[in-house]
Amino acid sequence: MPLDGQPRPAVGEALTLHVDWARRYKLMRMHTACHILSVVCQFPITGAAVGEDESRVDFDMAETIDKDEITARMMEIVTANHPVYVQWITDADLVANPGIVKSKNVRPPSGMGRVSLVCMGENASVDSQPCGGTHVSETQEVGTIHIVKIEKKGKENRRFRIRFDTQK
Repeated sequence: MPLDGQPRPAVGEALTLHVDWARRYKLMRMHTACHILSVVCQFPITGAAVGEDESRVDFDMAETIDKDEITARMMEIVTANHPVYVQWITDADLVANPGIVKSKNVRPPSGMGRVSLVCMGENASVDSQPCGGTHVSETQEVGTIHIVKIEKKGKENRRFRIRFDTQK
């Protein structure tokens, strides 16, 4: 959508796009951090929101987990500097491997013949899951992150809040 007071471009009109790279890169780092959390905390995901400085991931879980332990395990993955990359699978591969979908309520888009997987680690040794988002190319780019709070959001739902280290 155009900014307030700006005309809508005509169909076929050439446009120039300017990306706010600093903002986009923070979102890429944070989105990758959310994937890392899903590796460390292997429960079905019931919701998530990615922000520039703080994100949340909700899990279908009743257990109590120590946020400092989760942070330490996430930082092990970050500092190991695993490659992060995309590979493609067919819709049929997705149907044949339902366990790669970590979201409990949202199915990845399919019907176009292929689905993108974000992979972490050599030969996806750390993780692979369907995702169409944007990510950094190696885990060390995420930088220092930590779980600031784990909230109880129901009998079997926990909300994890992730933030960047304030120095980054």
